[in-house]
Amino acid sequence: MDVFDKFFKQFAWKFPKGYPDMNNDQDVFLLESLIQGLGVDFKFDQLLFEVEDSSVKKNTEQAIDFVIKNTSKGFKKQSDSQRLGNPEKVSPEEVQQIFKEIFKVKDITVHGPRSGPNPSGKFDMYEFETEEFGPVRIILSGGANAGEKYEQDFVTKAKAAAGDSNEFLPADLKTLYDALGIDNSKLKESDIDFTGAKDTKRSLSIDGPKPIGPTISDMDIKYGNETYHISLKNKQGSGIYSGANIPWIYEKDGEIIYDSSKFDPSSGNGLIFSIFNIDSNKVTKGLNNYVNGTGNVESWEKGKIDTQKFKNLLASSLGYGYYYVREKGKGDVKVIPLLTAEDALDAVGDIKDVSIKYPDKNSKQVTIKVDTDSPTFGPSQYVVAIRNTAGKIVPLALRISKVK
Repeated sequence: MDVFDKFFKQFAWKFPKGYPDMNNDQDVFLLESLIQGLGVDFKFDQLLFEVEDSSVKKNTEQAIDFVIKNTSKGFKKQSDSQRLGNPEKVSPEEVQQIFKEIFKVKDITVHGPRSGPNPSGKFDMYEFETEEFGPVRIILSGGANAGEKYEQDFVTKAKAAAGDSNEFLPADLKTLYDALGIDNSKLKESDIDFTGAKDTKRSLSIDGPKPIGPTISDMDIKYGNETYHISLKNKQGSGIYSGANIPWIYEKDGEIIYDSSKFDPSSGNGLIFSIFNIDSNKVTKGLNNYVNGTGNVESWEKGKIDTQKFKNLLASSLGYGYYYVREKGKGDVKVIPLLTAEDALDAVGDIKDVSIKYPDKNSKQVTIKVDTDSPTFGPSQYVVAIRNTAGKIVPLALRISKVK
């Protein structure tokens, strides 16, 4: 019996299948921990998340350089040599056309997140064969998602319809222009600008809402002496805030630990942890239980929250100085004026209930549900989710979404 047989015979009971499933993040994490426990500095990251064929990887690096040199779409190199940055959010259809033209290829295979050879949990991979470089696999990061495509299509439709009578407009444009008091027959295509490609990231603040119309706008309409800032959201467009990775909870020597010296309660994710009184020790314990498959299953418990700070935080994410336009059904929208600080606070409404669930042996996520009653949106719910977004355990990231 060789050393591997002895190793797996000793530790097979720790794995649900009796052996480590390399497609299961928990199994991989446990296997790494066991090997590291033997004094071996070992990680599967490169084995699992990089393209196996080194020649394809080299081809891809060269192909990405070629794309950047031969297009004017603002593509950028990324730290991952397989990724092509797309800060201008060129649509997937146009990206494929660009690849076909500059590489003179006919067929492109698109692998969605975590499918085929694509290691990305978020972005598509474009695989095709080139005469000059051979087979390549390019991950397009930062491209237009479904929400951004909705924005682009809406603005394209508005530009195409400029100058028509309001009565002949599609229902969504007619609803918007009726709410704004715009006579579309007086609009020219040049009066309508797509502004959604710019960086709209903004910091949350417990000081409450600020005027952010030009920042949040996806579509600007110049009409008379006014410029109307429009924020467009499709039915799934609920993201409010995505924070950076959480630095005070991390893995060391196969164990998830909480380092209180890295916790800053005054800003960013630390501020949100403070507002919700999130117990980092319970988070850490739950993640270790998930890794080891031990402990109890956590239940929902009443959350302790600084309601006024959280209301101000949400209102600051909304801001004011624009019209919030949300898809409510196929071909129609709801138009909500968020023109003043009071409008933003009313949109949040009153916080009615807060509940929290910590990680456990079956879950690696912290989830907080916040129910509100809004004069603007009616009964609403916000979710704070804290988890790793790449299928691993750590680092954790924090996201706030409006789900109802």
